[in-house]
Amino acid sequence: MENELLTIDEVASILKVHTSHVFRLMKDGELSVIRRGSRYTRILRSDVMTFVQRHRKEGLPAKEVQQ
Repeated sequence: MENELLTIDEVASILKVHTSHVFRLMKDGELSVIRRGSRYTRILRSDVMTFVQRHRKEGLPAKEVQQ
């Protein structure tokens, strides 16, 4: 499942963003892509999960939230 190839639409759905944002992430080098020809673009599920982990923010401790 880690090596599953996802479409742009599937990645957008996972990240809950518009497809244009996925294209921007690809252009900026934030997401690695697999290209075969000019119209065939796929992204590994494991790369999407790595992206999510890299940009994940830790929650604030309960003490800081109450202040």
